[in-house]
Amino acid sequence: MEPSSPSNHLSTGIRRQRSFKNIMTDLVSLSKASKMLGVTTRTLVEWDNTGKIEAVRTPGNHRRIPMSEIERLIGESEDEKRTVTLAYCRCSTDKQRDNLERQTGRVLEYCLKNDWQVELFKDIGSGLNEERREYKRLLKRIQDQDVKRVIVEYKDRLTRFGFETFVVYCSGFGVDVVVIEETEEKEFELEMTEDIVSLVASYSARMYGRRGGRKKKGDSEDA
Repeated sequence: MEPSSPSNHLSTGIRRQRSFKNIMTDLVSLSKASKMLGVTTRTLVEWDNTGKIEAVRTPGNHRRIPMSEIERLIGESEDEKRTVTLAYCRCSTDKQRDNLERQTGRVLEYCLKNDWQVELFKDIGSGLNEERREYKRLLKRIQDQDVKRVIVEYKDRLTRFGFETFVVYCSGFGVDVVVIEETEEKEFELEMTEDIVSLVASYSARMYGRRGGRKKKGDSEDA
């Protein structure tokens, strides 16, 4: 076996120095880490001794905190602040109010089984109508730091179309969306038909209203 040349030892030494330098750039002093985490340096030492955080020792035996550990703790802290579940229930018409109450009971029971802190939002209105009062209030509430998730019984309780867009909106604020049932009941298919009929009727009324307005204007000019 041939002995290693001095150049090989030098290359190995340089690589080790570079590797150590890269590691050191991802480490933070106790004083800086304490400011980032909002705790004292003594607390960080205690966390290191008890294993809550994994510190690194420098060649001079000084503690340094990896950025990955700081990011982990910040993430845990943010998650601990999120405790509220927003439950949304909806039916299309007032004659379905009994259905709305049963739906609400099932959703709240699900939350109770999971020991979730709940705020309830209920609407009577079409899933095609984005001007629902409680739906708009829900969208605003999602932006708050204490909200952890939104829960509905079926996807279309939130909106007939654009559910995935709603999910993306929630994820932008770190909020999850929970759907209890994936398969819709037959009565919801009937409800969707009623929503579409209502939408067509509303659109037709607007169109005829505009035509009527133009006709009256024309008659007055002729007169």
